[in-house]
Amino acid sequence: MATRRIHANSVNSAVKAMLNASLADLRPPEHVKLRDGDEPFWIGVVRARAREEWTETDLVVAAQLARCLHDIEREQVCLDAEGAVVVNDKGTQIVNPRVSVLEQYARREMALMRTLRMGGYSPDKQLPNLLNARKTERQARKVKDELADELLA
Repeated sequence: MATRRIHANSVNSAVKAMLNASLADLRPPEHVKLRDGDEPFWIGVVRARAREEWTETDLVVAAQLARCLHDIEREQVCLDAEGAVVVNDKGTQIVNPRVSVLEQYARREMALMRTLRMGGYSPDKQLPNLLNARKTERQARKVKDELADELLA
């Protein structure tokens, strides 16, 4: 028997979004470890979708994407400090090898995003409902955060 989908603009959807927003953020599976500094990227990745869209396999790929995004940020900071052109041991100006590393990370990022279907979208009957569900959950999380701030004040 097929499960019935909840329309994203329904009251049931709004209630589900509030319940999801009240829960702690998703965590990677036990066998997947995040490094120091990966957490902000992890949160950004898992909040890009509604909670019920995530499978355990997707969470593994999401952790890989979070690590990749952290690596990109770390390499970009170094590249910004060093410059795109550096002088090698012979005194010749060359392209900083970090440029190539960043290009490799960018390709990996795009591949992981494609795997998670987080990039561009193809026309699909489910897409408007999916996007509305994501928007509703983001709004619910914002309301939860605002309420928490007011209670702490």
